Amino acid sequence: MSLAHRVPIGDRIRNQRRNAGVTQRALADAVGVSPAYLSLIESDKRQIGGRLLRQIAQSLGVEPDAFTAVSDDRLAGDLAEVARSLSEDAAETAAELVAFSPDWAHLVLELHARAVTAEARAYRLADRFARDPQWVSFAHDMLSRITSIRSASEILSDFGTLSPRQRNRFMGTLVEESARLTDVARDLIGALQSAAEGDAAGADVREVDAFLQDHDNYFDGVERAVEAMGVEVTGASPSARFTAARALVDADRGVAAAIEQAALPSKFRTEGAARRAVGALSRYAAGALMMPYSAFLRAAQAERYDLDRLSDQFTASFEQVAHRMATLRRANEQGLPFAFLRVDPAGTVSKRRSTATLRLPLFGACPLWIVYQAFASPERTLTQMVDLGGERFLFVAKALHKTPWRGAMPPARFAVMLGVDAAHADAVVYGDAFASGRDSLITFAGYECHSCQHKRCPQRAHRSAGD
Repeated sequence: MSLAHRVPIGDRIRNQRRNAGVTQRALADAVGVSPAYLSLIESDKRQIGGRLLRQIAQSLGVEPDAFTAVSDDRLAGDLAEVARSLSEDAAETAAELVAFSPDWAHLVLELHARAVTAEARAYRLADRFARDPQWVSFAHDMLSRITSIRSASEILSDFGTLSPRQRNRFMGTLVEESARLTDVARDLIGALQSAAEGDAAGADVREVDAFLQDHDNYFDGVERAVEAMGVEVTGASPSARFTAARALVDADRGVAAAIEQAALPSKFRTEGAARRAVGALSRYAAGALMMPYSAFLRAAQAERYDLDRLSDQFTASFEQVAHRMATLRRANEQGLPFAFLRVDPAGTVSKRRSTATLRLPLFGACPLWIVYQAFASPERTLTQMVDLGGERFLFVAKALHKTPWRGAMPPARFAVMLGVDAAHADAVVYGDAFASGRDSLITFAGYECHSCQHKRCPQRAHRSAGD
């Protein structure tokens, strides 16, 4: 994540102080510094941490995390990505808006999400009306019924000499065609509602994704509950082991209570989002049972985060191991800060877990990233050292088949990628290939086209906001 998208601690301190109704002089006196020094802190001209940060938090009656919230940095990054499609200058002030008013930042993102959903729904409905045989049939049936009803009505209105038998026949036509028109309209409304449910599901996915990122993809209560189970998972294959682990954690009351506490329904806007969060945490717990935290961390460090070796050691799939690596956030027992990304061949992002330094895009990443090249070499572990506007990261990716070929139906395929700051590359086996640091080994890319400054890139799909 660009430094411009990290919410300054000084801004957070100033806003918390103002919300508490405390003057700068009063807070400075309370923590034993001069008002001038506190002013420098609030202006982000002095670094702060440790004891002084805790004293300021205590004086203002808040937790120290209020000044370093992961959620605010994630919010600033999302807001910057939205703004970048319109103005690069606006994107650079996203962190300032979050620091000034997180509520307004949430509101802007909510309005954008609704606009994107409405636009996608309009395009989807227009396409279905034009191409889907079911919807073409709806339109044809409705037009036919309306024409029949109008004809019968005109005859009844214009011809007063009809016999009772003829009049009854046309009245019967009106009743019958009206009933059929009602059935067609009911089916059409049902189809529209199902489309709306699909849109809501997309919003739920985004909300749960944000929930996981705000917790840094680590849930200590769930981890401790899984450890308290004291059971081992059996199974000859990764899929069998995961199925067994999922059944065990779902049946355990302690794990269920921890998941319920972590994913309180009140934290989500819809029941669908709450259910998805519970499902995500259940899968998280299953992975924790398959790969116990401390044992997995020790093995990962010993193997220098070699995903293939760890897959063999824990009888887990490449994706399961990669996902577990992105959860090693326990205080005083942390692994490397890996970001996790999963995409399908169409480029759709189905899972993303950002870190403080590597923020993964919401709507598809740069096509030069190795995660997309992995589809050309399925089941091979590929690596890449990428320079994203001066910040370098080590990427490791593999394309996986989720299902086999079935006749003419191709398999379900996904590509999984881990990314970590290049500063940690010497601790990762995949970083050895880039130890020389030569530019010839570096891929110069961007996060996505709107922010990328490589104007001559042959893969560019959109102009950057500064063009």
